[in-house]
Parts: sequence; structure tokens; C-alpha cells
Amino acid sequence: MLSKLDGIVELVTSSLVLFSSIGIFVLTLNARYTHAISRVRDLYEEMKTSASAKKLEKELNSMVYRCHVLKWSFGLLLCSSISSGVFMLGSITLRFTEKISAELLILFLVLSVLFIFSSMVCLFIDVLASLKATLIHIEKAK
Repeated sequence: MLSKLDGIVELVTSSLVLFSSIGIFVLTLNARYTHAISRVRDLYEEMKTSASAKKLEKELNSMVYRCHVLKWSFGLLLCSSISSGVFMLGSITLRFTEKISAELLILFLVLSVLFIFSSMVCLFIDVLASLKATLIHIEKAK
């Protein structure tokens, strides 16, 4: 019984590290999303009074695109969290009952990695869109 408990502690510990890293990633995405939304609001207000509405509209469109990309990144990260949670609970259940297929658990692990990788790709796309919005703001992009 003690060896099963040791195995469960190992599983839970590694899963907690994964969930901690997902939490840090969520904080990063939240900061970027909050900044993008704030900038969209500022640009919208600025467009009402500014003479350079065309430039501001381009920047606003770029920032709205960033918000959409970050929304997808959040969603994919949520899917990764759910998949990781199912993997962790399934692994613990497998230790006690051996009624869950190991192949099914591997599928959830692969899905978790795929979702977090896709979320990171969305974050990279956001970084590129952020650069484009900055270039529009400083009038270096057309």
C-alpha cells in the first residue's frame, strides 16, 4: 500500500508543477489581454476627437485582432488544463483500480501538450500583432 501511495504522490507532484506553469501562463495572457483591451478603449476614444482617424483605425483593427488571438490562447490553455486534470485523475484511478486504459491516459497527455503548444503559438502570433500595432502607432508601417 505504501508503494502505491508513493506513486500517487509522484503523480500529483508532477501534475501540480504542470498546473503551476499553466497558472503562470494564464497570468501572462491576462496581462497581455488587459493591456490590449485597455488600448482598444483608448484608441476608440482617441478616434472620436483625432484628425488622424485612418491611422488610428488601422491600429485599432490590429489591437482587436490581438484580443481575438489572446481569447483563443486562453481557450486552448483551458482545454490543456482540463486535459491535464483528466490525465491526473485517471492516473490516480489507474493506480488504485487498474480499470482505466493506459492508452486513454496517453491520449489525454498528448492532447494536453498539443493544447498548450497551440496556446503558445497563439501567444507568438499576438507578439507579432503587437509589433505590427506598435509600428502603426509610430508610423513605421503602412
